[in-house]
Amino acid sequence: MVSVELPSAGTLWSYTVQSFRPKRPFLGPDDFVPFGVGYIDLGPVIVEGRLTVNDPDQLEIGDSMTLTTMVNHRDADGSEVLTYAFGPGSTEETK
Repeated sequence: MVSVELPSAGTLWSYTVQSFRPKRPFLGPDDFVPFGVGYIDLGPVIVEGRLTVNDPDQLEIGDSMTLTTMVNHRDADGSEVLTYAFGPGSTEETK
């Protein structure tokens, strides 16, 4: 394996909304909230990732997306556990 630096912005290639709680080992809030999952075209590769937008009416193939973080869940002591996600933003190549 080799490390490859990828851009942190791209375009939404395809998406869906996960409308039911995934099976274990999914870690998320006890009160499940549907979440967006998408394929983001970063140029050299297309990656799959969580989306910060949960409403399919607010998503459109070709939308500009930028890498960010969001709270995935809280652990046993109440600390926030973050995950990477893509949200609306500029397609300017930032690294």
